[in-house]
Amino acid sequence: MAGPGLPGDSILILQSALIARASGASESAIALNHEIQRTLFKVLREEPSDSAARERASEALRELHARTQALLGQQPAQGAQAEAREAAIEQQVRQVVTPWFRYFINYDPRPTLRRVKVPVLAINGSLDLQVPSQANLAAIREALEQGGNRNVTIVEFPGLNHLFQTAKTGAPSEYAQIEETMAPAVMEKIADWVLEVSGGR
Repeated sequence: MAGPGLPGDSILILQSALIARASGASESAIALNHEIQRTLFKVLREEPSDSAARERASEALRELHARTQALLGQQPAQGAQAEAREAAIEQQVRQVVTPWFRYFINYDPRPTLRRVKVPVLAINGSLDLQVPSQANLAAIREALEQGGNRNVTIVEFPGLNHLFQTAKTGAPSEYAQIEETMAPAVMEKIADWVLEVSGGR
């Protein structure tokens, strides 16, 4: 259910772009965020030491912010604005320099999927912005088939989000506003599939 088929770094880049667009961000802001992500991922791969990674990541983010300001014709941040920028950089660095984040950006599910020989039902919602459905479902199918698994069912549910709720945009900000726990069609599909592969019908 909404499982990854792509490496973690690829999912995060797709995810952030989709969520940003759904929130009304400009393409230039999305491109800048993409560059920030690539820079942080590179630092985390090259620096096993957390302290060194934090230092390099902070410096890289400062350079990116300064370059962006120069491109926009803005003066360097001063006073309270500079302090706010530093606080934002510190928070971002604190979020990514963690064992979990290091693991996630490097994790590739495809080698494991190639070893799966049991029947597989892979499902996702077309409005899933956290684990984008088309790219991940395609990668799951490809990896399973490369491993010789032919008992594979792939289903993309139109109009459902990451939590399999009927949604408008799929943005995470909608989750708490939707009363539906899970679309009935999803539960019906899972039940039918289990009965089919278990010989229950």
